Amino acid sequence: MYRLLTRTICSFLILMLLGGCWNRVEMNEIGIISATAVDWEKGKWVVSYQLVIPQAISSQGNSSATGDAPVNVFSTEAESIRKAIGDASREMSRKLYFAHNQIIVISDTVAKKGISPLLEIYMRNTDARETVSMFIAKGKARKLIEQLLPVEKIPGTAVQRLVENEAASSSVYPDMTMYRILLDLLGPAQATGIPQLMISGAKQPLSSVDNLKETYTRAKIKLGELGVISGDKLKGWLTPDEAAGVMWLSDKVKRTTLEFDCTNKGEPKDSSIIIGGAKTSLKPEQRSDGRWIMNISVKANGTLLEYTCPNDLQKPELLKQEEQKIAEEIKNKMETSWKAVSRLRTDIVGFGKAISSKYPKQWKQMQKDWNEEFPETVLNIDVKFKLARIGFSNHTFKEAQSNTRK
Repeated sequence: MYRLLTRTICSFLILMLLGGCWNRVEMNEIGIISATAVDWEKGKWVVSYQLVIPQAISSQGNSSATGDAPVNVFSTEAESIRKAIGDASREMSRKLYFAHNQIIVISDTVAKKGISPLLEIYMRNTDARETVSMFIAKGKARKLIEQLLPVEKIPGTAVQRLVENEAASSSVYPDMTMYRILLDLLGPAQATGIPQLMISGAKQPLSSVDNLKETYTRAKIKLGELGVISGDKLKGWLTPDEAAGVMWLSDKVKRTTLEFDCTNKGEPKDSSIIIGGAKTSLKPEQRSDGRWIMNISVKANGTLLEYTCPNDLQKPELLKQEEQKIAEEIKNKMETSWKAVSRLRTDIVGFGKAISSKYPKQWKQMQKDWNEEFPETVLNIDVKFKLARIGFSNHTFKEAQSNTRK
């Protein structure tokens, strides 16, 4: 009797540990979303979805060959974003599945109105992924997710790879995931920067599969300017050059190409290096008159890619001169960016975070007025650059060509 009871209890425990397939979801029951757009029109939120068509992207199928679009875009509207998403079930035969949503594009109208309703959704709902990358569109956001991209089958995934690749190789724009945006806007300065997504080139739309049958496209999707968010609202825009300086000031440069003038005579910047590593340190201190000084130290190294001057860089004094020119170029970028962000009175470079970390008591007293005091900060920038490699040749092509004639 005892043995039978033991076996029964053990069998019951084993059955409890088995997960089973009670919560399975069949693929033909869900609609996979790869991108989302949010607009504000006539007092309502308009949420648009880029729905993946599995038959068009399967390995057996080729969308451009069959003429089928790989995605379909549709919209729903309501007085709240979540209600608009819920209303999609009345227009779609499948349950929307957001686990593969890669990007979210908001219009500049939404950004000016305030993005807090959108952030609320990502803070309260466990099914909302915080790794989604956000962009701002000047105009209607839906238009951006209607576009197809050459090579890639799913446009939403392609745009997400675009910004990931840009952040890793050019370091002009950060990859602003929802997680990073929440960290910035809940941080001491409550400010952040979000890249603009735009269509450049001819006004020919990329929303037709027929465009992908040609060897070129007259228009393309690219990153534009950097939208500056203060609190939860769009405050202004930074040009790509100004955005590049923000990356240096906020220690976000990983790898980027930098142009410089080796003649130092105001000639075009036709020489360039690639930055292999960079580190920016911020050390704030308060002057006797109450103004803040931000001591900014930059240490970077790189490799020479192009060089048009007839200088022998094996000579230490000449190599040192070029390193100083490059360091001055980095410093100029930071100063250009500083003028722009101080004009917008929005701290997206992390000065407030540095002050709150080192001087927490002073920060509590000045936090409310920081956006007004921020432009009064005095910058003390020190850049040290080391040219790690100059390439295979010690001479320019013209010099080498001339030497062969001797």
